[in-house]
Amino acid sequence: MDDQTLFTRGNMPDLRAFLQQTFEKTGGIMPFENFMAMALYDPRFGYYSNGIETVGGARGDFATAATLSGGLGRAIGSWIRESEEEFGKLPVIEVGAGTGDLAKEVLKSFGWWKRRHVDYHIVDVSEPLRKRQKENLKGLPVTWHTGISEALDAVDGRALIFSNELVDAFPAKWFSWSEIEQCWLEIFVKFDSRKGIEEIFRPLPKGFPDFAYSALQLPNLEQEQRVEIQPLYQRWLANLAEHWKEGLLLTIDYGGTPEEIYERRPGGSLRAYYKQDRIEGAGIYQRFGKQDLTVDVNFTDLQNWGDEFDFDMVSESSQAEFLNRFGEGDDAMAGSGPGEAFRVLEQRR
Repeated sequence: MDDQTLFTRGNMPDLRAFLQQTFEKTGGIMPFENFMAMALYDPRFGYYSNGIETVGGARGDFATAATLSGGLGRAIGSWIRESEEEFGKLPVIEVGAGTGDLAKEVLKSFGWWKRRHVDYHIVDVSEPLRKRQKENLKGLPVTWHTGISEALDAVDGRALIFSNELVDAFPAKWFSWSEIEQCWLEIFVKFDSRKGIEEIFRPLPKGFPDFAYSALQLPNLEQEQRVEIQPLYQRWLANLAEHWKEGLLLTIDYGGTPEEIYERRPGGSLRAYYKQDRIEGAGIYQRFGKQDLTVDVNFTDLQNWGDEFDFDMVSESSQAEFLNRFGEGDDAMAGSGPGEAFRVLEQRR
């Protein structure tokens, strides 16, 4: 792939030099997971650090349920109020709050007086999005943090924690099945200043814990079937577990079981979004830091990891079922498209 596709006017010389220097330090090659992390979160060039302008609307690269309707926010507000029957009033932590539209709907659902007494916290690593959130939520009772451990320590480990489209933004390892060798090969990224980007395939290192990732256990695989796993989110959950003492964890995202995710998808679920366009294949390497990169979330792994961290399973449902449960079944996000594509996982500690 020609390296010109990586660059946009305005920062091309600086970005070219950054990539050349970064790849030189790694011997010219790195796991795809590292490349994805760099493209999304590098402090200077990463999409969520500097490339993202907004979410939703004509200028946004993608939209979320919160930017399309208020039903999900109202349903989460009802979920928070329902939890008081079991836990009493707990602080609320939203992780990855986007534009702040979801937080606004959640807080609005409490009414003018009661929302003044909601201890609401937002965790977000993106400085541009935190700035947008603070503008959007001006005057509302919100405290910001850059990490989940910081937020949990601030509330003594007791909290209702929820996220909407958080997990899909975690960098993923990418694998390709070799029918000839009967094994998974990890995808690495090679960068050459003259040739540009190239994919390299390497066997998994000895002792790699493939048993911990359900996508790597899929049967009847075809040659070059691609799948993704998210050990970085697994580690994030482990960090959460160290600081979380009591409450509920609500995870909302698009995905399903490995069988559901990869059926008739030989290229895997990894894709980019740029100006509302969905981009797959070689296009994911274009516009470094200027487009979102995302994967479908493996909810089988999320449940298995929750078991490892002593989270009790409460429920796993479609978004449509969740919205119906809290009186928002007529909302657009409960429709046959998003209502079924998005899953809602509830866990307890």
